[in-house]
Amino acid sequence: MAAVTEVNQAPAAPAAGIFGANATKLLLLSALTIFVLGYFARSVLPEGLYTWPQAYRIPLQAAANDWLDQLLRRTEIFDQPLRLYTRSLGELLGVPMRFIQSALANGWSYVGADGARASIPPLPWIVVTAVFVAAAWFAAGSRLAAFTLVTFVYYAAFGLWNEAMLTLASVSVTIVLGVVLGLLAGIALWRWPRLEKVLNPIFDIMQTIPPFSYLVPVLVLFGFGPVAALVATMIFALPPMAKATAYALRRVPASVIELSEMTGASFWQQQWKILISTARTDILLGLNQLVMMSLAMVILASMIGAGGLGGEVLKALQSLRFGRGLEAGIAITLMAIQLYSFGHAVATRRPSHEDGQERRKRYAVVLAVISLSVALALLSPAFRQFPETWTVSSSDVWSKAIVWLNGHWGSYFEAFRTFMTFWILRPLLDAMQGVGWFATALGLAVLCLAFKRPQVALLSVLIIVAISAIGYWEAAVTTLHLVFAGTLLSLMVGVPLGMWASSSRRVYKITDGIVTTLQTLPSFVYLIPIVMLLGPGDVSGLLAIAIYSMATTIRYVSHALKEVDKGVLEAAEMFGASYWQTFFKVRLPLAWPGLLLALNQTLMMAVGMVVITSLIGTRGLELETIEAIAKVQAGRSLVAGLAICALAILIDRILNAAAESCSPEKSRKARITA
Repeated sequence: MAAVTEVNQAPAAPAAGIFGANATKLLLLSALTIFVLGYFARSVLPEGLYTWPQAYRIPLQAAANDWLDQLLRRTEIFDQPLRLYTRSLGELLGVPMRFIQSALANGWSYVGADGARASIPPLPWIVVTAVFVAAAWFAAGSRLAAFTLVTFVYYAAFGLWNEAMLTLASVSVTIVLGVVLGLLAGIALWRWPRLEKVLNPIFDIMQTIPPFSYLVPVLVLFGFGPVAALVATMIFALPPMAKATAYALRRVPASVIELSEMTGASFWQQQWKILISTARTDILLGLNQLVMMSLAMVILASMIGAGGLGGEVLKALQSLRFGRGLEAGIAITLMAIQLYSFGHAVATRRPSHEDGQERRKRYAVVLAVISLSVALALLSPAFRQFPETWTVSSSDVWSKAIVWLNGHWGSYFEAFRTFMTFWILRPLLDAMQGVGWFATALGLAVLCLAFKRPQVALLSVLIIVAISAIGYWEAAVTTLHLVFAGTLLSLMVGVPLGMWASSSRRVYKITDGIVTTLQTLPSFVYLIPIVMLLGPGDVSGLLAIAIYSMATTIRYVSHALKEVDKGVLEAAEMFGASYWQTFFKVRLPLAWPGLLLALNQTLMMAVGMVVITSLIGTRGLELETIEAIAKVQAGRSLVAGLAICALAILIDRILNAAAESCSPEKSRKARITA
C-alpha cells in the first residue's frame, strides 16, 4: 500500500516545479508590464503617481535640521554642552597626531625664558627617510626597503615633503586607532553574535552613506582641524576592519579554540596570543581596506582642516592643474602601498631563529644607516631641508598635453559629449522619470516577489515611498541614471578586459598593476583631466564613474574566472568541448557567483563615486549634500546622504536576490525537478 501511495504521489513534485517556474515567469512579465504601462500611461493616470503631491510632502529636511541643531548645539550633560565633551575627546586624540606632525613636518615653537619666541625644526628629511627605510628592511627585507626609499625620495623631489608628512602622521594615527577599535568590535561581534543585529546595520550605513553627509555634524562636535578629519575618516574606514575580524575569528577551527581554553589562559590572552594570531591572514584583509579607505578620505578630510596631500589634490581640482593633482595623487598611492606592505610584513612576520651574531649584525646595519643620515644632516643644510632647486615638476608637461589634446581633438571630444548627452543620458533619464515613483515601487515589489524575496519587496516599497514623500524622487532618479549608465560603460569595457586577463598571465600582470594604481589613486584625480577635456556636466561625471568603477570590474571578473577549478576545465576539453563551449557551458556557470559579485561591487563603486561628481556639475542627491554643507544645514545633508545610502542598500539587496534566484546551479536543479 505504501508503494502504491509513493507511485501515485511521485508526479506531484514535477507539477509543483512547473507551477513555480511559471509563477516566476508571470511575476517577471508583470513587473515589466508595470514599468511599461507606467511610462506610456502618464497622460491618463493621476500626476500624483509620478510626482509626489506638494501638499502631502513630509518636511523631513527642516525637522532634521532642527533636531540635529538641538542635539549638537544645545544638548547638555551635567550642565555642560555636549560639544565640550567631544572637543575634550578630540584634544586627547589630537595629542599623538600633533606630536608626530610636529616631528615630521611642523616642528615646535615655544617662548624662551627671555620672552622671545623660538622654534625647534622638524626632523631632517634624510633622517626620516633613513628611519623608515631601515624599519622596512628590518621588517620585510630589501625589496620593501627599496620601495620605501623611492617613495620618500618622490615626496621630496616633487616638493610634497611637508604635505606628505602631515598626511602620514594623520593616517598613521587613524590606522592604529582603527586597528584597535576594529579588533575590539570584531571580537565583540564574534563573542556575542546577537550584537550583529545592532552593529551590522550601523556598519552598513557607515560604509554606504556619503562622507559629505556627516562632515557638518563632525565639524560642530570636534571643530575645524585635523581631529575632525580623523573622526570623519574613522567613521568611513572602521567597518571593514571590524567585519574582517569577526569573519576571521569565526573561521578559527574549533580545535584551536578548545586548545586556548585548555591552556588556562585568560580571555584576553586567548584572543591576542592564540585566536587573533591564528586568524591574522583574514584580519589582514581588513587592514588592507582600512589603509585604502583611510587614504581615500584624505581629500575630503582636507575640506575640514586636515591639509596634507589631500589639500594639494583639492587645490589642483579647484585650479584645474592636472599635473599637480596627479603628482599628489601618486604620492597618496605610494603611501597606501608602502603602509599596507609594512603593516602586512609586521603582522605576518615569523619568530626569528637566527643566532645572536646575525641579529646583532642586523641591528648594526640599521644603526649605521640612521647614524650616517644624522651625520649628513649635521654636515649639510641640503640634507636637513630638501632644497627647492632639487625639486622637479610634471605640471607643465601635463598642461601642454591637455592643451594639445584640446587643440587637435577638441571637436571629437565635443561630438562625444553631444552624442552621450542627447542619445544616451537624456533618453535614459526621461525613461526613468517617465515611469514615476508609484510604478517603480510596485514594479520593484513584484520583481522581488519573482525572486521569492518578500522582505526585499517590502523594503523597496518603503524606500521608494519614503524618498518620494520627502521630495527627493526626481533627484534620486537623476543620481541613479548616472549610476546605471556609468556601471554599464564600466561593464562594457571591464568585462572583456577581465576575461582577457583571466586567460593570459602576461595580460593579467599588466592589468593587475593598472588596476592597483586605479584603485589607490584618489577619486578626485579622475575629475581633473575629464573636466579639462569635456567640461563640467553629466558626461564628465559619467566617465569619472565608469573609470573609477572599472578597476573593480576587471579585478573581480578576472578573479572569478581564474578561480574556476582547472581540473573541471581539463575534463571538459578531454570530452571534446571547444574553447567557447568550455567557456560558456562550464567556466561561466562555475564563475557565476563571482561575476555577480563583480556587478554588485561595480554598482557600489559607482554609487560611491557619484557623490564626488557633484563637484563638476552633476545634479541629483549628490548636489543636495554639497549645497547643504555650503549652507551648514546638517539635517538636510544627512537626509540626502541617507537617501543615497538607502538606494545603495536597495540595489545591493535586489542584486543579491537576483543572483541567488538566477544562478545556473539553481536553474539546473529547477530543470531537473521539472
